Amino acid sequence: MFMNSERVLVLVGAILGGILIGRRTKKRSSILETTELRVISDQLKELNKILVPDGSNIDIPDLFADEREDWGTSLPLLVSARLPGTLGVKWVDVLARHECPAITARRAQRAAAQAGATPGTDSGGNDPIVWERTKGCNVWDVDGNRFVDLTAGFGVVAAGHCNPKVVQRAEKQMRTHLHGMGDAYPGKVRIELARELARVTPGDLQQVIFGSSGSEAVEAAIKTAIMATGRTGVLAFKGGYHGLALGVLAASHYKESFRAPFRGALGGYAHFLPFGHPEEAIEEWLNGMEFESEAKKAAMDVMGPNSKQGRCPFTGLTAPGLPAAILVEPVQGRGGDRVAPPGWLAALRRLCDKHSMLLIYDEIFTGFGRAGAFFQAGWAGADGVVPDLLCLGKGLTSGFPLSCCIGTPVAMGAWGLSQGEALHTSTFLGHPLGCAAGLAMIELMEDGLLQRGKDLGEHMAVSLEELVAEFPDKLRGVSGRGAMRGLQVQGGVAVSLRLMRGMLESGFIVFPAGEA
Repeated sequence: MFMNSERVLVLVGAILGGILIGRRTKKRSSILETTELRVISDQLKELNKILVPDGSNIDIPDLFADEREDWGTSLPLLVSARLPGTLGVKWVDVLARHECPAITARRAQRAAAQAGATPGTDSGGNDPIVWERTKGCNVWDVDGNRFVDLTAGFGVVAAGHCNPKVVQRAEKQMRTHLHGMGDAYPGKVRIELARELARVTPGDLQQVIFGSSGSEAVEAAIKTAIMATGRTGVLAFKGGYHGLALGVLAASHYKESFRAPFRGALGGYAHFLPFGHPEEAIEEWLNGMEFESEAKKAAMDVMGPNSKQGRCPFTGLTAPGLPAAILVEPVQGRGGDRVAPPGWLAALRRLCDKHSMLLIYDEIFTGFGRAGAFFQAGWAGADGVVPDLLCLGKGLTSGFPLSCCIGTPVAMGAWGLSQGEALHTSTFLGHPLGCAAGLAMIELMEDGLLQRGKDLGEHMAVSLEELVAEFPDKLRGVSGRGAMRGLQVQGGVAVSLRLMRGMLESGFIVFPAGEA
């Protein structure tokens, strides 16, 4: 990522299985108009070196490697005069007709439509490239341009795009058991993955609820906390991102504009404090909530249950009291690769224990080796804290939509026994393909991908700091942990977006993060 003071360009959700380093890039001339962008591009080539060892085992690349297209370890090769190319522009025109306009950024198509231009005749401008195939660190668009993905597909493909082991396991699963029946008849592969997740996660995290997206995992965690405590509030943190589904949107502080159109339907169950807020200040806030709750309960006793007095003016609920849970990302991803201060996660654990709240870790982004450890949960580098509920996704499968919330038997036991119709389920719960991919990912992590990610993170930390030192007037610093890193950019959002586009036109895919 790159960032400004509050904005980062995500340079890396880097692929743990490797990034590329410097040979001469095969690209057209005059892609970048500034010396700064050319030099940053050259530095990123040096940052991004993968080496796949000789032989047939290409599941986990070494840190230094030759370029091979069949391994997905090649540097960029751009053949179009502009991005997107001719075919890309036509496909984006189709997209503009058939996808909700709020989904994909199509700046040039909007401008063309406003100007009354004929669809499909626009030259592309800032329109997206259209992907056609992927392999390892490489992405090919419909025009045949080859890119290096420095975001790991939003942090998902930790083992690389189309990792051979993941693909092989998924293909085998497709031939034997493609779809199950959720909570009614569990498939064996779902049971296997649940057992393996219980084995590799820390502490007493033993029981799982599967979902398809990160939002679903967080929703399951919040519902579990409500069941366990009888309360309905959640304390979350500014800059946090927990998904955009309606059930979790109220707890996602990142970008007010995401919540504003739906505010009337969000229920107002979430409260926000600054990320890294001191323990004493959080304690004071919690005490205030508890005092307010007791006062309202007393008022309700006096005024009677039908009185409008004693209701929270924000939510309309009676006696909200203490939250059911504290919800936190140990490293904020979309919020700017912000690492929790030392000791702070341990403080949250103490506060939850003191006030009978559940601690929920959202490790959708950081899990599966992204930030220097298998999980931030239980890792000494993140205070060694084990939450009551741990949300996982993205790198869990390295490419298939599967997520989960895994918790302690005490927390999960609050749901009670199934009465025949599950109180929480979904059609694709524990989808067999996703579970097969998840089993492959756990094997890869234990076969060396975890260590590979740690080595990569150390390499990135040094290389990116050198880049900052070379351009102190352009870059403020490096954020993040492990292979989850961002470059802090001077000059605001516009500069970050210009750099992002400049890198794309040099063949590197990066992404912005952080609050504007």
